[in-house]
Amino acid sequence: MQTILNNINQIEDSEYIKDNNKMNTNFDQKIEKPIFIFSCSNSGSTILWNALKEHKVLSGPDIEGQDIEELPDSMKHNLGKATFRLWAHPKFRLCYYATKEDFNEEDKNNIISVYNDYLKPETRFITKSPADTLRARLIQAYFPDAYFIAIVRNGYTVSEGIVRKRKDDPNRPQFKGLYTTIDEAAEQWFRANTIILSHEKFLKNYKIIKYEDLVNKPEETLNSILNFCDLDDNNFPIPAFNRNLNEEQISRLSDYELETITRIAQPMLIHFDYEIRKKELRWSSI
Repeated sequence: MQTILNNINQIEDSEYIKDNNKMNTNFDQKIEKPIFIFSCSNSGSTILWNALKEHKVLSGPDIEGQDIEELPDSMKHNLGKATFRLWAHPKFRLCYYATKEDFNEEDKNNIISVYNDYLKPETRFITKSPADTLRARLIQAYFPDAYFIAIVRNGYTVSEGIVRKRKDDPNRPQFKGLYTTIDEAAEQWFRANTIILSHEKFLKNYKIIKYEDLVNKPEETLNSILNFCDLDDNNFPIPAFNRNLNEEQISRLSDYELETITRIAQPMLIHFDYEIRKKELRWSSI
């Protein structure tokens, strides 16, 4: 796993510095300290996003950023449905991956203009897109003072959800009928979280949390996020979450599926302290 991280980290070798004097002053508001949430698909980014949007000084779109049609292609899920929930799988060759090297001034101004359409006066912008996992370093080039929050969830649960929701997601009927193997889903989880870890070297304001902490300790976890983002936690509503979804989803997996996920994702499962469900496949060392 360290070799994979090192290879990704070699893509960038310094922090991004950009002359902010080129900012278009005709926009209604200057977008300061925006917040971007990302994760592997099916990892809890939506419930985290919905919780944070309740803060009085945060505003943004009610749809995922990657679904805003007015954004440039570099910020959208623009390569067709095949990559839906599978964008980190190696067969797609990190198709949405972008860094400071992909900086485009016209795209930057377009993004700021579009985001301003969703920004209420005297608030900070917040958005979420799972595939921003691949775009985070480019986003930092556009917004050097941005805050990034990644959420990680149990790989067994996520893999089950990817297979199920690529086949039939009621919220996204346009993607219905995508056949996915459990191998592909586990690869997506492993690779996405490898990239999430690699960002620790490059993103200046960056926090990784676990879904399980969010649903089991919501007040502690959300308050830690508010503190990280320099947001007041006074009168912030703490939601209650369903704590049983992980086990419900894992119970749907066959022995073969559990073994397959373990075989592919065990190093990352161990890194995030998740229980290995098929111990006979335990690796001798990490």
